[in-house]
Amino acid sequence: TETDDSLQDPTFDLLEETQSNFSDLSIKKRPMKRDEDVDCIAPPKLDANEEKSYETVEKMIEGGEVEKLKVEQCKLYLRRHGLRLTGNKDILIYRIKEHLSIMNGEGEHKYPASTFVINCKGDACTGDIVMFEQNVYEMFNVASRSATGPPCGQRTVAGIIVKESYGAAKQQHTFTIEVLWSKGTKPLPPLHPLLIKGRNLYRLKTMRQRWKDESERQKILSEKHARGNVARTNRETRLHEKEIRKTMR
Repeated sequence: TETDDSLQDPTFDLLEETQSNFSDLSIKKRPMKRDEDVDCIAPPKLDANEEKSYETVEKMIEGGEVEKLKVEQCKLYLRRHGLRLTGNKDILIYRIKEHLSIMNGEGEHKYPASTFVINCKGDACTGDIVMFEQNVYEMFNVASRSATGPPCGQRTVAGIIVKESYGAAKQQHTFTIEVLWSKGTKPLPPLHPLLIKGRNLYRLKTMRQRWKDESERQKILSEKHARGNVARTNRETRLHEKEIRKTMR
C-alpha cells in the first residue's frame, strides 16, 4: 500500500519521535526544543463596531434564529471564534450549529473515542476524522512554530482534517485539523483550526473513524499520493542542488 512520503522527510529526527499510547499516558524525557506540537490559529480581534454587531448575532442565536442570520453575520460569528469562513450560507449555518453543539459539550458524545478504530499512521487525508495524543509543553514559539521547555502533560485531540498541502518552498506536508473535542492538559478550543506537520502527525498513534464510503476516501488518497510524488521529486531536486552548491563553496 502506498503511503504518504512524510515519513521519509529529510528533516526527520528519530530523537524527536513521540511515544504515545491511548491507554498509557507516560511521558518521556525530551530535548528542550521540540518541533512537534500543533499550532492553534488564534482568532483575530474584532473592532468596536464588529463587537457591537456580534452582540446582535448572539441575541439572534439565543432566540433560536440561527437560520435567519445573513452571510455577513455568519462570517462575523465564525471570525469571532476563529473558525473557517469558506462555503455558502448553508455551510456557514451548519458550522455555527456544529460549534454551538460542541461548545455545549456534545463533541465527545457525537465523536466518541470508541469509534476511532482504524490506524491511519502514515496515510491520513482530507476528510478523515482522526484522534491522537500529543505531549503538551509550557510554551510555544509562534514565529518558529516550535514547542519549548519540558513537557507538562498530554492531551487527546479529536478532529477532522479539512486541508492538507505540500509547501512550495521545502515540500513539507502540513495538515489543517478542525478540533471536534480535546481533553487533558491545555485542551484546545472546539472547531478551532490547528496546523500540524505531516511527519509529526504520523509519529503519533493516529486513529481514524471509518468512512461511510471507503472507496471515496481511496480517490482522495490517490490524488494526494500524486501530489506527494511531485513534492518528493521536487524535494530531491532541491536537496541535490543544495549539495552541489555546498560542494562548489
